[in-house]
Parts: sequence; C-alpha cells; structure tokens
Amino acid sequence: MPYKTIKIRDETYENINILIGDLMKELKRPVSIDEALRYLLKCRKNRPSTFAGGWKTDENEIEKIKSELKESWKRWEL
Repeated sequence: MPYKTIKIRDETYENINILIGDLMKELKRPVSIDEALRYLLKCRKNRPSTFAGGWKTDENEIEKIKSELKESWKRWEL
C-alpha cells in the first residue's frame, strides 16, 4: 500500500488526535489517523444537504406541513 506525506497545521493534528481518542472510546480498539480521516470523509457524505431535492412533494403537501408547523409553534413556551 503506498503512503503519502501531507502537511497539516498543529491545530489540525491536535483535532485529529481528539477525534481518534473519541473513536477509540466508541469502538474500544486502536484507531489510526488514516481510519479517522476516512471516518470524517464518510460523515461528510451523510450531511442532510446531500439529500436536498430528494423529497418529491406538491403544493398541497407543503401547505399542510407549514400549517402543522405553525400549530406546533403555538404550543412552544419561550
């Protein structure tokens, strides 16, 4: 497997190490920098904005959603 050397800021390296620590706690095993970076790239693909435009709807459904939201907001306490 070929390896690459990359330049990153100290702050970035520290944040990757924090992520590695979190992943190690979650997975209960050692985690490499490579695995942590692949985890971040995978998370990037699963953002809600990835699914924008995926829900096909019509004007009636949009009005129903708006109406239900307005009713829900009336019950909120500030």
